[in-house]
Amino acid sequence: MNHQASTSDTKVQCTSDGTASAANESDARNELTAAQEAVHRLRRYVPAAVAEAVLHDQEKLRGERRKVAVLFADAVGFTHLSASLDAESVFDLINDLLSRLVECVHRYGGMVDKFTGDGLMAVFGAPVAHENDSEMAVRAALDMQKAAAEFEPIARAQLGAPLQIRIGIHTGLAIAGILGTQEQAAYTVIGDTVNMAARLEALAQTGHILVSSRVYHQTRALFNFQSLGTTPVKGIDQPVPIYEPIGDRSEPLPTRGLEGITGVFVGRDAELEQLRALLAAFLNDQRGRLIVLQGEAGMGKSRLVTETLSTITSDQVSIWKGRGLPYAQGVGYGIFRSLLQGVARSRSFGAAWDSQVSPPLRLFLWQMLGRLSPEEQVRLRHLGPERAKQLTTLALREWVLGEARQQPVALILDDFHWADDLSRDALRTLVNLIHKAPVLLCVMTRPQPESPLELAVPPADEPLVTPLHLELELKPLSPEHSRALLAHLVDLSSMPETLVNTILSRAEGNPFYIEEFVRMLIEKEMLALGDHQWQVTSAVELQTLEIPTTLRGLMMARVDRLPQDLQDVLRNAAVIGLQFSARLLEEVESRLHGPASVLPPLERLAGLGLLEERSRAGEQVYAFRHIVTQETVYRSLLRSQRPALHRTVAECIESVYAADLVNQAEVLALHYDRARERGKALRYTLLAGDRARERFANREAIEYYSRALQLSQHLGQRQAERWQAAVGLGQVEQHIGEYEEAIACYQAALDEWEEVNPEERAQVFLRLGQVWSRRGNLQEAGEELHKALAQLDQAGNVLPALRAQVYSELGVLSRRQGDLTAAQKWLEQGLSLVGDSEHYDVLSSILNRLGGVHYNRSEWDEATKCVERALELRQRLGDVVGSARSLNNLGILKYTSGDWDGASTDLERAAELHERIGEVEGLSLSCNNLGVLCAERGEWEKAEKNLRRSFAIAQRIAHPYELAQAHKNLGLLYLLQKQWERCARHLKAAIPLYTEAGARANLDINDVYYLHGLLCLEQGQINTALEWTKRSYEMLHEMTNADEGESVEWGRYEQLMGRIAQARGDLKSARQHLEHSAAIFQASGSQIEAGRTAYWSSLLSLALQQPEKARKELATAQQVFEQLGATLDLRHVAEQLAQLEP
Repeated sequence: MNHQASTSDTKVQCTSDGTASAANESDARNELTAAQEAVHRLRRYVPAAVAEAVLHDQEKLRGERRKVAVLFADAVGFTHLSASLDAESVFDLINDLLSRLVECVHRYGGMVDKFTGDGLMAVFGAPVAHENDSEMAVRAALDMQKAAAEFEPIARAQLGAPLQIRIGIHTGLAIAGILGTQEQAAYTVIGDTVNMAARLEALAQTGHILVSSRVYHQTRALFNFQSLGTTPVKGIDQPVPIYEPIGDRSEPLPTRGLEGITGVFVGRDAELEQLRALLAAFLNDQRGRLIVLQGEAGMGKSRLVTETLSTITSDQVSIWKGRGLPYAQGVGYGIFRSLLQGVARSRSFGAAWDSQVSPPLRLFLWQMLGRLSPEEQVRLRHLGPERAKQLTTLALREWVLGEARQQPVALILDDFHWADDLSRDALRTLVNLIHKAPVLLCVMTRPQPESPLELAVPPADEPLVTPLHLELELKPLSPEHSRALLAHLVDLSSMPETLVNTILSRAEGNPFYIEEFVRMLIEKEMLALGDHQWQVTSAVELQTLEIPTTLRGLMMARVDRLPQDLQDVLRNAAVIGLQFSARLLEEVESRLHGPASVLPPLERLAGLGLLEERSRAGEQVYAFRHIVTQETVYRSLLRSQRPALHRTVAECIESVYAADLVNQAEVLALHYDRARERGKALRYTLLAGDRARERFANREAIEYYSRALQLSQHLGQRQAERWQAAVGLGQVEQHIGEYEEAIACYQAALDEWEEVNPEERAQVFLRLGQVWSRRGNLQEAGEELHKALAQLDQAGNVLPALRAQVYSELGVLSRRQGDLTAAQKWLEQGLSLVGDSEHYDVLSSILNRLGGVHYNRSEWDEATKCVERALELRQRLGDVVGSARSLNNLGILKYTSGDWDGASTDLERAAELHERIGEVEGLSLSCNNLGVLCAERGEWEKAEKNLRRSFAIAQRIAHPYELAQAHKNLGLLYLLQKQWERCARHLKAAIPLYTEAGARANLDINDVYYLHGLLCLEQGQINTALEWTKRSYEMLHEMTNADEGESVEWGRYEQLMGRIAQARGDLKSARQHLEHSAAIFQASGSQIEAGRTAYWSSLLSLALQQPEKARKELATAQQVFEQLGATLDLRHVAEQLAQLEP
């Protein structure tokens, strides 16, 4: 590569072959070294820009009019106090003080113009202009006060008295340039602005700072000031107002709007009235609400929300804000992560922000924030991605409910059009809270026709004056409102009407355009601040002004007027993204332009309203105030420039975050992709795909894996990466139910890359078996699972957890095929492989399935042991959802096996846990089971309450199967209460709902047939009862492929057939059926049904004139019912025993 270096007018010329003569090269190096040393020496006295210009471009330092801020500082009384010291000590002391003050000046880009004995004059804005020189001067002055305070003990020790400084600052036009003769010259600033600053310093009290009204107006949004009234100043006819800066504002005033003018909000009266009415209703009735605001960029969504919330205080509502990001930083609960980061920061010195969340769920909030220890990460990894996603959402839900229990809470979610899949899913869950707690959800988004935001809001239980859900779309301002906004900012009487019309036409009703256009005129000094409005300074100049045609054009015009150093920083920041860390940007700037701090330019850009500082634990973060700015700046880069910049950004990310590259995968994938570095892009895209899949961010995972496959096509010898992408894509398609696509992905992986090791091929065969099983093709599923075993046999004794999973799936297939012996064999083989391991997710799954086999065999004790062990594992893992479901299953087992008190305890705990974590489907199940138990015990009120609650939940979530279950069990309740019509209505409603849910031959449908038979028998409709009983038999025969069986369902069939036979007078057949029923229940351990069979047998014995036998059967039934607490059945027994008394 040929190089050409230049220092002043000396050049190094390269020869045609790319080399230079040794002499020329040596001379060039010597001159370059000398120049660098000179710059280094000059930098001690002037800023780097001045030093460079003095040596290389003195033309830049010619005299010119510049807008500057001038600062004078003086050590008060130093000459008098130092009279007792020798000259050398005086020099050292004042030099020490001035060195500290000079450091403050240079820190903010200023230049020390001259030293004034025991003080100095500093200039901000010459020779390098900044957009916020007044701010820089004030910041330097405040730092000078701190520096003087730190110096005070040193001065007191030597002078015997305190030493303080006073400062004056003014801003305005001045003449800046080199002043003097050829022999001796200096760069300096002269003019009225300098004189005014010097006079303000002379007026300031010791230890204080005085600034002019111009400085005050330009910086009041950033600092707190004390107005000191007006004072006469030499050379000024009228007294001038003066101010003293006290310090930074705790929260800067909004950058939206214009300095010196009270913000106005026009054209949104109707929307504001609607929102405030909804807010008032939210506070009055403590009912949650959902607000969705849609509108294009710059339409005022954020301002509208700010105006709406301005009428309430933090004592009334806790307000938390989150913001979506366009890429990378926004994946994986991004918008809620930003919200929780704000919460954690605000409460870092108070009560724990997550104290309202149960300990098992807190880990998932910390995981969202990336604050888990390695041990905690390992613990959560055992849960698997699907359960982790569910528990994370539940943890977020519990946190919101905890906040709302203390006082109403508002979650403000801005830029939701950039929300990732997980954030969208979490919002759908949170929407259901508006019925449970005072939670206001406010979502701001741009219209997204390709991916509309669909939020289902459950209807209110009762009519409301103010709705629970409000959607507003912000349209462009009308011409009248646009003119009103412009007129509020600028005195239109001083502006040509043709220009006014052009501005309004170009704005197209966008308030952001109007405000930014006025800001541009202010920066061009075409407007000056009057009493209440900005005034045109030169109508002639305005007539020749070129007006940007679009908002992006307007933003670009603003950027183009920035000094080059600020433009460079802004453009590099735009390449990084909408939000970026100062540390990363500084690394980028260092590689592109050499070491330098980016904080001063970032602060200047923030002062101009182009950026805003964001808080993040342990890191200084900035963001573009408006996405239009970031997009505009990025688009201004030539396409040929972008790849190199993205490469630099990616390399800097790898350097700055070297210890945590996994969490940077998404942003690295994006930057390397845009840098056309396909190898690294492929690596990070695959990692991002894996992370998205593990978080269940399905749409994003599909996009990453698909892009990885595309990238791999351009690279040779990338079979391993293509395998990873294809299999990962198959896993996602499998999870979302796209089974054909999943099979295609898995099969492509297997066909294309046969050299992949057996373990990985076994995993794919296992997943193919799972997919075919879910599609109902059990034969194909079995073949794929046996292929998986063959691969594992080839690999040897490795991956026992994987082999256990294959055995578990084969057990499920056998159970579905009705072969319980084979099912138990496979599951116990799997259990033997992981029973003593830490593969808790696999182990708990096998235990649950094995418990199901034992349940089908009526082996209650074995089933209970399996479920209890699964519960223990889930509790150890912190799997709250799994624990609640295990408790529900334990309740069912204890109910069936006769431990009704234990069943009641477990079901109530399950219902309580489901309700606390907001798992409504599980809550519906637990309430349903608890309702059945209460009904059987004769606790009618409690039974109906639980069953009605289950019914309401099933209706709300539109779950046909759960709704059918609720109808069936309400039918049971009303059957026991002898409310025949209500019973029949619910049983009739259940059957089509089971069909709708896809159930055809099912034990629950069989239960409905059985209950129908009981209802008809109780009503004396014997033939109809027999028809329903036959339907029950046909279904049991279809399900078991047998004429009889040993399950509870077969026992109930025999029991009902015995009662029907007795009703028809066939007492012999009745005895046979009842005896068969008693044997089944005795073998299965179903005590309640065994007791009922004994009761019905006693009635048959009485009909057969066998009172002693009847008395024994009643005693047996009584013992069972007393043990269970079945009060209704006990009442029936008591009535029969009473009739047997002589």
